[in-house]
Amino acid sequence: MFSKTILQYLLFALIVSAALSENSLLTTTGNSEQAAKTAECVLKLSAKYFVEKKALSGSIVIININSYASTTQVLLLKTIHGGIKYSVMVKDSFYHHANASHFPEKAKNYMLILEEKSELTRNILQLNKLPTWNPLAKAIVFYQLNKTEDAEETAIEFINELRYYKLYKSIIFIYSSEEEEVISYTWSPYSDTNCGGKCDSVYILDKCKENVIRELSTQKEMFPSDMKGCPLVTYAVVSEPYVLPPERKLTSTSFNDSYVFQKGGEINLVRIISQFTNMSLIIRTSDIAENWGSVYWNGTATGAYNILIQESTDLVIGNIEVTRTIRKWFNPTVSYTQDEMTWCVPRARQASTWNNLVIIFQWSTWVATFGSLVIMGLVFHYLYYRENSKKVTKWPTNSLLMTFSMLLGWGATFEPRSATFRILIFGWLCFSVNMGISYESFLRSFLMHPRFEKQISTETDLIQSRIPLGGREIYRSYFETNNASSFYLYRKYNSTTFAEGIKRAAQDRNFAVVSSRRQAVYQDQKLGRGKPLIYCFPESDNLYKYGVVLLARKWFPMLERFNNIIRSVSENGLIDKWNQELFIHTVSGEETNEIEPLSIQHLLGAFMFIGFMYTASIVVFILELCYGTIEKTRSRKSWQPVYRRKKIRLPINL
Repeated sequence: MFSKTILQYLLFALIVSAALSENSLLTTTGNSEQAAKTAECVLKLSAKYFVEKKALSGSIVIININSYASTTQVLLLKTIHGGIKYSVMVKDSFYHHANASHFPEKAKNYMLILEEKSELTRNILQLNKLPTWNPLAKAIVFYQLNKTEDAEETAIEFINELRYYKLYKSIIFIYSSEEEEVISYTWSPYSDTNCGGKCDSVYILDKCKENVIRELSTQKEMFPSDMKGCPLVTYAVVSEPYVLPPERKLTSTSFNDSYVFQKGGEINLVRIISQFTNMSLIIRTSDIAENWGSVYWNGTATGAYNILIQESTDLVIGNIEVTRTIRKWFNPTVSYTQDEMTWCVPRARQASTWNNLVIIFQWSTWVATFGSLVIMGLVFHYLYYRENSKKVTKWPTNSLLMTFSMLLGWGATFEPRSATFRILIFGWLCFSVNMGISYESFLRSFLMHPRFEKQISTETDLIQSRIPLGGREIYRSYFETNNASSFYLYRKYNSTTFAEGIKRAAQDRNFAVVSSRRQAVYQDQKLGRGKPLIYCFPESDNLYKYGVVLLARKWFPMLERFNNIIRSVSENGLIDKWNQELFIHTVSGEETNEIEPLSIQHLLGAFMFIGFMYTASIVVFILELCYGTIEKTRSRKSWQPVYRRKKIRLPINL
């Protein structure tokens, strides 16, 4: 109530200041009456075109008016404020506008009341700097025609000026003092002869005279459902599987970087959008790989973002993730699917197979088993030795072998006589049967199912592995936190392209890369040809999730139409169908548990063991031969025949 009183005083001050000015409309009562009728006509026409077939009570209407207003302007403002149920904001482009960041709601309608043609640009520039700025709103311009001016030419001039600032939904109210009527003009941005270009013709909607509106034609759709082949220029950044590489270059277009794309989820999506809207799809791309570029705080950009910010294209596609900076300078569509940003590392190698026969049991089980074997072998030898009246060898070698033979399930030649000996043998046989069955069962599992080394699956494992890591430069900022692990990752982060990072992780096996899960899985399928080469952290260890969008230039007028098409496509399951077709040959992680054919690698431990034993036997045999030869040589030297010489005495004859 207080604000309304203030506004009434303001209007009264405006009327007084206008009365003191040299305005011809105030010289007679008739001119004042005509100004009131003009204001009523403008009010009725504004209400007709502001509503847009749905109640907009409470919507913002921004009226731009000069402080030194004429009687017509004052009456217009007073009539509109009291006749419609909108939230009306009055602006004056002569003065600098205060900070309006406290009111971020977008305007639904604009009304620009002009005294001179030159005021239009100044008024738009003021509105353009406000947080309520919305070029998609309806813009109505009221102008009182001079005697030397043409109504249609003036309307075309105003519409082109509004178009320059992306205000396509424009209606021009021209008041002619000679005819004493208000004529509403508008245009068709998209028609058989125009595709959003400059306005070269207008048509009349209504004429209002004596508060009576006479409709001459119905307003056409500014953005019709049939765009009649108007171009939809799209800039694609190859990012499989969203956008697959082009098949060939086009030479029949006005762009020297347009190509034919056939495959990719987003290629299918923009193709459907162009079919629904009857637009000619033109897809451009760069020879530079992953040429998304960067967007800076001052609005400058590089790569694809630079082309979009210069409005040389309508859309940019290729796994676009929306950030605050991107949302500030561009208009993303609704998200059509979700992806996950995560770490992808080399998949763990298959574990060595030479020790398959040993690692079935833990070392403690082997120690206990062989300890029991030695103890029971010695006990059996003592009992056997005693029952045979100590007539057998004292060495327990044969008893140990017989005990080990029973453990393996083979035969043994013990002949126990006492009950104690028989009970002990029976208990050892039960133990041997249990251990044999357990060993055989585990051995089958180990031989027929592959084993792998420890997989890096968490950030802690990644840090402990000391493996080089990195990814695209834009993801480095994610690790700028006070967290100790994130600080380490930030310092060790190496900037590289996505393709290079995935290749190093999959083929060189010496890199961990930050990647979207869908892109990583597709590249893994492509590089490994069905065999998994990389491992991406599970969903619980994702860095974050994000919605994938198509990126449109700022205030793209077809954005709402495109959003409706994207929702329809997503709800009908086409997005999921395309994903299934692209990943139809994907090898799932669960396939690592499938049974593999038994090969020499699985039995390598057995062959190595028997080879070792054969080698040991040969070495022992050679040593025995050498020892026997040495012993024979010694025995020959120590045994020689002894001959005694007899002294022969010769007789001496004297």
